[in-house]
Amino acid sequence: MPQTERLVVEALSEFASPAAAQNLLRRALRRAGADPNIMGPAEWSRFIQGPLMDELRNVFPIREPTGPLRRLIHSLDEAALSAPPPAPARAQDPARNTLILPKRTVDLNEAATREQLANELAREEGVSGVVIQGPGFTEARLPGFDDLTPILSVTHSLLKKQKPYKIFYSVFQEGQVLVRPLGPALVALVTKREANLGRLMHVLNSYETKGGQS
Repeated sequence: MPQTERLVVEALSEFASPAAAQNLLRRALRRAGADPNIMGPAEWSRFIQGPLMDELRNVFPIREPTGPLRRLIHSLDEAALSAPPPAPARAQDPARNTLILPKRTVDLNEAATREQLANELAREEGVSGVVIQGPGFTEARLPGFDDLTPILSVTHSLLKKQKPYKIFYSVFQEGQVLVRPLGPALVALVTKREANLGRLMHVLNSYETKGGQS
């Protein structure tokens, strides 16, 4: 792991465990089409303040770099002033990292809608399990992970009590978990470690409840 990449993971540990921080960083690098092995201080600074912060805002209620991350950006900017001009960047296909999904309204009070949504999400690449849970209903596709449902429910309740959240992300031994509040319910995905979390976050965010409440 390049030294700067290691420093970014250490700074991200302010928000998540080292394993989750490393997964989040690699996801942001892949979505940005960036190669950490050829990035200089200036490229790292721009990456942290751009794609990485976009990824963080999707998961945590933050607006700007804080604490260790802010200090790392300052150090990178200082190093960039004395660094030689970087080699020309390789051309990237603008469509490579673009994912635009229309908003889709779902009525989770309808059993057929919940079943259809669970089936759609279960078919996404890298998804190992799905949970849709709300007042009086649970729709689950969790082969081998049945004990996760109550844990996800408690996590959702605790997060809602602390402050409104958009998406909760965590890692565990068998893979990764995304939880999104959708109206009074939660929608959770259990994914493999190699799953494209950026795409799955976009997919989850494309749904809204009937009446326009997300």
